[in-house]
Amino acid sequence: MERVLALKGVCKIFGTGHTKVIALEEVDFSIQSGEFVAIVGPSGSGKSTFLSIVAGLQNPTSGEVIIGQQKISAMTDREKNKMRFEKIGFILQSSNLIPFLKVKDQLRLIEKVNSSKKDKQLKKTLLKELDIEKLVEQYPQDLSGGEKQRVAIACSMYHNPQIILADEPTASLDTKRAFEVVKILAREAKEQNKAIIMVTHDDRLLGFCDRIMKIEDGFMEETTKKG
Repeated sequence: MERVLALKGVCKIFGTGHTKVIALEEVDFSIQSGEFVAIVGPSGSGKSTFLSIVAGLQNPTSGEVIIGQQKISAMTDREKNKMRFEKIGFILQSSNLIPFLKVKDQLRLIEKVNSSKKDKQLKKTLLKELDIEKLVEQYPQDLSGGEKQRVAIACSMYHNPQIILADEPTASLDTKRAFEVVKILAREAKEQNKAIIMVTHDDRLLGFCDRIMKIEDGFMEETTKKG
């Protein structure tokens, strides 16, 4: 395994004076390919800020974010966009699918954005592994919550990113579907050698993760893994 992401002494401060809020304080974090790491903590603790900084959507006030061997702070906006498309996949709690595109066209859209990402074998493998082969002609409105999330996982992995960022991916699902989705993520981390970071409030899912990091009042620390 190799390290694909590192945060070194990352701080994020919003506002000044009496409106000053420290969202992240001296955060050190790294993840290797094949790891599935959970981020937990109370609402407003800095979890979403952490993900947005990892993705290069926000700049840290201080500290460095390194993806592969590249420092995000040294990238132009165009280079950041390219990096996100090539190296990062996103899975959101709302599944983030385009409502007027069939499942097959959600994947084709990725190919249109970058034709080099077209990979018939990978597409076939994802559709089979995620059990969505029979859904390719369906629109998002015709899918259950669990089916939408499986399609979203396929889309996030189709462009073969090194890192998957999952922000509360099971929040809108019932217990059965929540376990289904997190098992898929755990499996994909190992079988596809992806580094997956999942923000979650659901303690029942933590046993599937390799590590659990807790953020509270801007501070991050590793916590005891639950079986």
